[in-house]
Amino acid sequence: MSYSSVYYFMIGDYLKHKEIGTYVDTNIDNNDFKIISSKVDDIFYKITENQSKKKKNKLELEKYIIFYTFTNANIFYLAVVLKGSLYSQQENLVYELFEDVENRGIKKLVNESGELTLVGKQNLKFCIEQDQETNRKNNEKNSENNYMNQKNEKDMAKFSLINNELNDIQDNVKESMKNILTNVNDMQEIDDKSAKIKDISEQFQKDSYMLEKKLRQRKCIHRALLICCTVIIVGVILYLIFK
Repeated sequence: MSYSSVYYFMIGDYLKHKEIGTYVDTNIDNNDFKIISSKVDDIFYKITENQSKKKKNKLELEKYIIFYTFTNANIFYLAVVLKGSLYSQQENLVYELFEDVENRGIKKLVNESGELTLVGKQNLKFCIEQDQETNRKNNEKNSENNYMNQKNEKDMAKFSLINNELNDIQDNVKESMKNILTNVNDMQEIDDKSAKIKDISEQFQKDSYMLEKKLRQRKCIHRALLICCTVIIVGVILYLIFK
């Protein structure tokens, strides 16, 4: 397989301390296989004698994690997964694999010695590899969905930022328009005042002209009266002299 998480899998009868069948991934290192086999033997042949038969059990090694469980039918399932792999990060996948193997009835595909037949081994191999491939695709799909969700969140954040900027621009435009209208009103008021000043100035000019005209008329009247008085006085004097 190009994608391996489960490097070793075993089905056994824990009451008889008998191995029913195993699956070994071809990518496993020989030295690692020896270490794993030693730990598996220790679990299967020694620990199970006093095991409380918990449904979920785990033992961590340097590079691998060993998961194992028991069923009510004296069947023992054990899987060795690589640390950092999908199955080590999502432990529920391992126990789901145990259930899948149990439900397929692979433990029953045995010969007279109680060991898996060729068909049984092929079924076990197919079940494990199919399970890994399915989970790999699901994980890739989830990763892609997460990526798209993150991308959508980033796009929404950008949209929100742009929307906020547009709202700010809109507010600035509204404020600018308000200021322009205020200035227009102020200009209108100035124009009105200028028109009033102009009217007052024109009225003042008219009044000044009328006043000047009246003053000239009054001056002419004064001159005429002065001349009349002078003529009268001269006439009186001449009358008195020549009388």
